[in-house]
Amino acid sequence: MTSPFVLRTADLSDLDEIVALEQTSDPHPWSASLIEEALLNRQNWLFECCESKQVVGWLTASLLFDQSELELVVTDHNKRRQGLAKQLLQQWLSWALEQGCEEGLLEVRESNHGAIALYLQLGFEQVGLRKNYYSLNEGGRENAVLMTCKLK
Repeated sequence: MTSPFVLRTADLSDLDEIVALEQTSDPHPWSASLIEEALLNRQNWLFECCESKQVVGWLTASLLFDQSELELVVTDHNKRRQGLAKQLLQQWLSWALEQGCEEGLLEVRESNHGAIALYLQLGFEQVGLRKNYYSLNEGGRENAVLMTCKLK
């Protein structure tokens, strides 16, 4: 069976679609200027629907020496639980290994249990906590869980 989605490298021409995805699927969306900066200066992949060409997933990651850091991964709220985020993460980790990275890094909201479970499944482990790092829409703060995955 052929997948209804295609995974490809994202570039600046995808800005509007990625902004739309962020606005509708991320409870804490990045601004268009942050997304543009990521598309210009980081490694980016996306999933788009084969028929409609709608972007349904996006990942951006940075590279510094022998580490690569996940900056953001988001999938369309209507397309979740189909393995898109997992495939984006696997693409990132494979690319990071090809670049000679020894580890992948990320931080995630402590309340994002689904993402944390996926990261653990992919070999990440919790290595720290940033207390009161993220602001909450309803006020207050939330911890960031710091995770790492050894690639070599």
